Amino acid sequence: MSTYEQTFENASIWAIFWRFLLISIGSIFIGVVLILTFMGQHATLISLVTDGLIYFLMYKVTLSQMKKHSLSINALSRPLPETERSLFPVLGLTALTAIVAYSFIYFFMTLLTFIPVLFDLIMPHLIDISFTEELPFFYLFVVAVFFAPVVEEIIFRGYILNKWVDKYGVKKGIIFSSVVFMIIHLQSLFIPQLIVGLLCGLLYVKFNNLLYPIFFHAVYNFIVIMPSAFIHYGNPEEAQETLLAIQDTLPVEFVLTSILFLVSLPLLVYVSKRFFKSLRKTNSPYYENILLNE
Repeated sequence: MSTYEQTFENASIWAIFWRFLLISIGSIFIGVVLILTFMGQHATLISLVTDGLIYFLMYKVTLSQMKKHSLSINALSRPLPETERSLFPVLGLTALTAIVAYSFIYFFMTLLTFIPVLFDLIMPHLIDISFTEELPFFYLFVVAVFFAPVVEEIIFRGYILNKWVDKYGVKKGIIFSSVVFMIIHLQSLFIPQLIVGLLCGLLYVKFNNLLYPIFFHAVYNFIVIMPSAFIHYGNPEEAQETLLAIQDTLPVEFVLTSILFLVSLPLLVYVSKRFFKSLRKTNSPYYENILLNE
């Protein structure tokens, strides 16, 4: 382990960013070619192929940048303890976070009904990014539960968080990496993904093991996408009409879900404080794992 760098301080975030941008552009081009080749058929399969390609290449780029800077891939995680009982409280934290995230969307829309100017301005865009594209559950399951948790945690916690913790300290490293994580998840209305990013960062720093944020991320995504297996919004026009109509007549389920958000958010804050109350670290997970293996 002594041949490896002890910190991520010299690792390049920009090198990761511009390569990801090229990967995204290239994958979009491949997707367009495949759609034209199959004349618009097999859209779900094509999306799986292109998204899978994006995640695979992002994973390879991240690991190649680590090797370039003489960083140990193994030191991203320390060995698991003999018992995995610590995953049970993480599971409870994850379920509570998913409830907050799911109810936040309804709370936000309910709040907009009391501000007509903002409702008319924001609601059409909210519908466009969140409700009009109904993707098959199989696609959501594969991408959200398998691809995204593993690759995104390696990138945002394993690479970016370690980099910024080594450079700016634990608190700023968690916050900065979470803000970037939030920004790339536009369709989630930012706040839920900010919460997810913060909790994944805290879990990584607490346990020094990527398994915990990966587990949290995968279970969270699974809970959030589960309603799509049973609830169908119909075509985009019907969904838009239904949601725009809540300004005139607010459905009872919106009120109840908003109340659920107002109850579950303080509970999540309380549980998180209890769960992470003993967290007093000044080093990155990578640095601590390097020292452990020397």
